[in-house]
Amino acid sequence: MKKMLIALSLSCLSASAFANSSDLLDNYGKLAKLTTQQINTASYKDLGTASSQLVDIAKEFLPAFSKSNPVCKEYVDAIMKAADSMQKISLEEIEADYHHDGKLPKVTNGSCYHAKDLLVHPATVVVMANTLKDTKENRQSMAAELYEVIAHLGAVKQAVK
Repeated sequence: MKKMLIALSLSCLSASAFANSSDLLDNYGKLAKLTTQQINTASYKDLGTASSQLVDIAKEFLPAFSKSNPVCKEYVDAIMKAADSMQKISLEEIEADYHHDGKLPKVTNGSCYHAKDLLVHPATVVVMANTLKDTKENRQSMAAELYEVIAHLGAVKQAVK
C-alpha cells in the first residue's frame, strides 16, 4: 500500500506539470483522499512525502486562483512565499503564523482562506511527520488536517471557475 501511495503521488505530480487548474485540483483531491485513507498504514515518512507533494500541487494552482480572485492576490502570494519554509518550522509557529494568519496580510474574503488552507494543512502534516512520535493520536491529528483540506477543496474549485 505504501508503494501505491508513493506511485500515485508521483503520478499526480508529473501529470500536474501539464495540467490546467481543474486537473490540478482533481489530482490534489485524489492524493489528499488517498493519503487520508492510508493514515493508519503508511509510514510517517510516506505521509510527510505525500503531504509535501500536496503543498507542491497547491503552489501550482494557487496562481490561477489568485488570477480568478484578485482580492486574494496579496494573501496568496504571502502563503506561496512561505510554502517551503513553513514545512520546517514548529507546530506552534505554523499554527500561530499561518493557521491563525499571524504572518499573513489581513483579508476578509472567505475564498482566500479556503485557498490558504489547501497549502497550510498539508504543510502542517509535513511538520507533524517530521517532529511528532508515531502514535495513534498523532495520526488522528494528521487525518484531521487532511480532512480539512478535502473540505476546503470544493470551495476552491468553485472560486476558480
